[in-house]
Amino acid sequence: MNKTFTALALGLSATVATAQSQVAIFGVLDADLAHYKLNGVSKTLVGSSGHLPSLLGLRGTEDLGGGYTAGFFLESTLLNDTGGGLGVGGAFSFNRRSTVGVATPWGEVRMGRENPVTFWNHIVFDPFNGSGPGSALNTAIGAGGNGAASANPLAFVSVGNSVSYLWGYAPNAQSYLGRGFFGHVMHALSETSAGAPPVGRYTGARVGYAQDRFHGSVAYAVSRGPGAYGAPAGLRHKEFNLGASYDFGFARLMAHGGFNETDVADTRYTHWGVGAVIPVGSSGKIPVSYRRTSRDNAAGGGAQQFAVGYVHALSKRTSVYTAISRLENRGGDTFTFRGGNGGTSGLLGGGSGTGYDIGIKHFF
Repeated sequence: MNKTFTALALGLSATVATAQSQVAIFGVLDADLAHYKLNGVSKTLVGSSGHLPSLLGLRGTEDLGGGYTAGFFLESTLLNDTGGGLGVGGAFSFNRRSTVGVATPWGEVRMGRENPVTFWNHIVFDPFNGSGPGSALNTAIGAGGNGAASANPLAFVSVGNSVSYLWGYAPNAQSYLGRGFFGHVMHALSETSAGAPPVGRYTGARVGYAQDRFHGSVAYAVSRGPGAYGAPAGLRHKEFNLGASYDFGFARLMAHGGFNETDVADTRYTHWGVGAVIPVGSSGKIPVSYRRTSRDNAAGGGAQQFAVGYVHALSKRTSVYTAISRLENRGGDTFTFRGGNGGTSGLLGGGSGTGYDIGIKHFF
C-alpha cells in the first residue's frame, strides 16, 4: 500500500512539474558545398554554416507565477559535416550559450555564457546572417585571420562568466531582437587572481527599438584581451556598432557600421555596409550586400566585399540556397572568408578572391 501511494505521489509530482515547466529541443542543420579562392590558393569543402550556423540546443522555462519566469538555455555548435562540435577533440560543448536566469515584470537577469551585446548588430543587419561566402563577419572583425587585430578574439562572438540584465525581451529568449524599446547590459568577469591582468573582462550595452517593419539598435563595449602588438596581456579593446533596417514590402533594406580598436596605434578599423533582402514570388528571396572596412594606418589597409545570393523555401522548415561573394584586401591586410561556426574557408587572408556555395538548411 505504501509503495503504491509513493508511486502515485511521484507520478502526480511529475505531472504537476510538467504542467508548470516546458522544455524544448531545437536546432539548425545546414550543409553546403563551397569553393573558396583567395590570394591564389583555393579550397573546396562541405561546410556547416552556409546560410545559418548549424546548432543543437535545449531550452526550458518555468512559470513561477505573478509574472515571474525561470529559464535555462543551452546551445552547442554542431559541425554536421564531421559529426562533431567545437569542444576539445571535436566534442560537443555548449559554447554558444549556457545561461540560467529569472524574468520579472521589470526585466530579466541571467548568468553564464552567451553572445556579447556587440555581436548581434553584425548578424541582424546582414542579409547573409553572418554565414557563408557573403558573411558580414568576413570584413567586420579586423584583419589577421579575422580576429587577431583590433577585435578581441576572446569576446567577439561569445563571452563566459557573464551577468546580464535585459528589458523589452520575451523571457529566456535570444537577445538579438526585443519588442518596442529594448536594452541589454552585460558584464563578464575575468576571474583572474588579484594583481593579474583582467583578461576576458567585458562590459557593454545595447539599446534599440523594434516595431512593425522597423528595427534599429546601437551597441558599445570595452573588453580585455590577450597581449598583441608588443602590448602585454590585458590589452584593452573597444567596439562600437549600430544598424537599422526597414521592410518596404518590395525589399527589406538595411545598413550597418561601426569600429573596433585597441590602445595600440594602427589598430582602428572602421567598417560599414549596406544590403537588402528582396522577395521573389511567395517562396524565394535574394540577399545582396556591399561592405567596406578601412584601417587607420599609413598603408591604407582594409577590405571590401560584394555578395549576392538566392534562398528558396521548400517548406516552413527547409530551404535551399546559393551565394557568391568577391573579397578584396588592401594595404597588406589579411581578411578572409570567415562565416559562421568558427571559420569557413580555412584560407590565410590576403590578396583578393571569390567564394561561392550551394546548400540546404533545415530547422527543427
